[in-house]
This record gives sequence, C-alpha cells and structure tokens, in this order.
Amino acid sequence: MRIGAYIAVGLLLTAALVTVWSAVRTDSTIGDRAVSLDMLTAVISSGLLVGSILDDDGMLLDLALVFGLLGFLTSITVARFVERRDT
Repeated sequence: MRIGAYIAVGLLLTAALVTVWSAVRTDSTIGDRAVSLDMLTAVISSGLLVGSILDDDGMLLDLALVFGLLGFLTSITVARFVERRDT
C-alpha cells in the first residue's frame, strides 16, 4: 500500500510542476492561468488525501475537503470575472 502511495505522491509532484509551469508562462491568458491554478488546487487536495492514507489521520481528510471546496468556489468566481471581462 505504501509503495502505491509513494508512486502517487511522485506523480502528483510531477503534475504540480507542470501546472505551475503552465501558470507562469508569459504567453498564457488569464483563462489559462485560472485553469492552471484550479488544477493546482485539485493536485494539492489529492496530495492531502494521499497523506491522509499514509498517516491514518482524519485531519488531513478534513483539510482536503475544505481545500477542494475553496478551489471550486474560486474557480466559479474567476470564471464569472473572465466572462464579464470578455463582454
């Protein structure tokens, strides 16, 4: 079980690096950056869930749920901002 969790952490770190690179590129638009940062919150939430599995700690599960909810609400807010800006 632990080997699979460590592999998952490695893949999540790779995904986090790719999304950060996508967010800081100079030719990306505000919509691209919003999607990248939303993906980064999903990766962090997944990392917290994997950490919860490794630690058998319920606190990380709670943090993952709260972080996922905040990421979702932030995505909706940014999408509304981008939609209003384009019109």
